[in-house]
Amino acid sequence: MDWNLKELKENVLRKHGKPAYASLTPCLNSIVERQEFARYHYHEAKELMQSYMDDSYPEMELFRLVFTGSGPQREELEDNKFRARAHIVGCVQSLHSVSDILAHVIYYAFDLSHAKKDRDISLGKIRKWLGANQNFKEIKEGLDQLVDHDDYNYLCALANYSKHRSIVSLSFNFNLRRSGAEMKELVFPSFTYDAQCFRARSVNDFLESEFNRETRLVFEIGNTINKLLR
Repeated sequence: MDWNLKELKENVLRKHGKPAYASLTPCLNSIVERQEFARYHYHEAKELMQSYMDDSYPEMELFRLVFTGSGPQREELEDNKFRARAHIVGCVQSLHSVSDILAHVIYYAFDLSHAKKDRDISLGKIRKWLGANQNFKEIKEGLDQLVDHDDYNYLCALANYSKHRSIVSLSFNFNLRRSGAEMKELVFPSFTYDAQCFRARSVNDFLESEFNRETRLVFEIGNTINKLLR
């Protein structure tokens, strides 16, 4: 699925003039960049850990390294894990920022005037403003699908916990109900944020799934914006 950003910018310039166009353009650029940053960080992390997660690295050897190992191999594992962790934190933060940037895109695309200050342009307030106008029903429904989802809630908790409290660590999990490479998982351990408990989750499964879900919905919302501006 594609989102024609050139068409969007041209329609905003035509309908609302240069000030709205100037405010919109860097937000659109940032959505693209944040999604590419997330993709880059995810694949870098996956590549760093792949040698330990695939069939070429025996399960018992990895088990020994993780729990009892020492020496150069253990140091290499810890170094790769550290770098993978940095990329995963970058991926989570970039994914988390996309919806906030999308709120700004919507605000400037329709040249809204509800905000008294820049900080008032938030996802929550955008949803409220759009909900009061039937002309924006489709966009509001798209935002609801994006935000009112367990995985989005988990992403927000993960990003905010890491930003304001402590970085959620990564650990290896050996799933004895599986065999071969599928036995080995890199996981986010369980944690509690804002009085809500979040279970441990596979890093790869969650990031790939949420990236794909978020990208699809952002593009759908973007195409709806384009349709309304034509």
